[in-house]
Amino acid sequence: MNVKLFKQTSLVVMMTTALTACGAFSSLDEVVPDNTQKYRKAETMPPLDVPPDLSTSRIKDDISGKQTNTATYSEFEEAATNPLAAKYNITPESKPALSGEGADRHLVVPGDREVTWQRIIDFWATKDLGIARADDRIGLMDTTADADGYVYRIRMERGDTSKMANIYLGSADSEQANNQKDEAMLRQLADYLGTLYQQDMEQFKLATPAPPPEETARVLLMDDSNGQQSLLIEQDFSTVWGRVGRVLDSKGFSVEDRDRSKGQYFVRYIDPFKQAEEDDEGMLDKLAFWRDDVEKKPNEYYYIKLLSDADQTRVMVLDSNEVRTSDDSAKRLLDLIQEQLAP
Repeated sequence: MNVKLFKQTSLVVMMTTALTACGAFSSLDEVVPDNTQKYRKAETMPPLDVPPDLSTSRIKDDISGKQTNTATYSEFEEAATNPLAAKYNITPESKPALSGEGADRHLVVPGDREVTWQRIIDFWATKDLGIARADDRIGLMDTTADADGYVYRIRMERGDTSKMANIYLGSADSEQANNQKDEAMLRQLADYLGTLYQQDMEQFKLATPAPPPEETARVLLMDDSNGQQSLLIEQDFSTVWGRVGRVLDSKGFSVEDRDRSKGQYFVRYIDPFKQAEEDDEGMLDKLAFWRDDVEKKPNEYYYIKLLSDADQTRVMVLDSNEVRTSDDSAKRLLDLIQEQLAP
């Protein structure tokens, strides 16, 4: 076959293939129809209807706990958003507080719900109203009619934790409901429970034990021999060991090791007064990366030594070789500990 004939044959094959492909695309339209025109004529769907019991004002994108509320309600919000509160019933101190609007208006009451239920019964007695019926299992309570023939209904629901209750107050007869009367009575109930809450807090403070003796123990800076110093604390070893440990942890010391049996804390203390001198250290010292940190900068490492002396404890500072030292950094370290332990 010559070259000219080969070219003609190839051209015919290519044209046949192209025509076949066009036929395939038309068949594809039957399987997946072209909806371009329909899409252009499509209209936007109407907005979703919000259920009557869920107003759009309650739908927010704010992060939980960031709402702007009163101080008491903020405390409740903290309890509600605290994972520990829901899991372990651990809640921060909070007060009775009004919350919500409209049909969701209610009173948030901390504390045991059985106690709250009984206090609500006592509240109605102060208003010369009896209890027509009550069922604490479902949290419903109806009063007797007041002078205007108005009957109040209390609905108590579980709050965000087992130590919280939500109190709703309304009319037992929906046809004679009076929002103004309900709001006024709910506020009176809030004042009543708030007064009892204050009394509870006062009793709690009276029952709270006195502060631990560590807050009143004397801490004396002693001048020892050879220009050395130590702290004399009028407390037993066990108490001082814990207090010194808390000081070191809270002040950001790098506690490398602690040995209670020896009464020693091994810490790294960078004296700010020496920092400028160390910034001027020689290049050879900076390149000595193969040595241990204690070997490179031994003046940054100290032992805080505690010695028991009957009902008193002495605190002293040793250098990295466990030898008493009287350098300025050791004295400043003792001053810092004394400042934190002194009453």
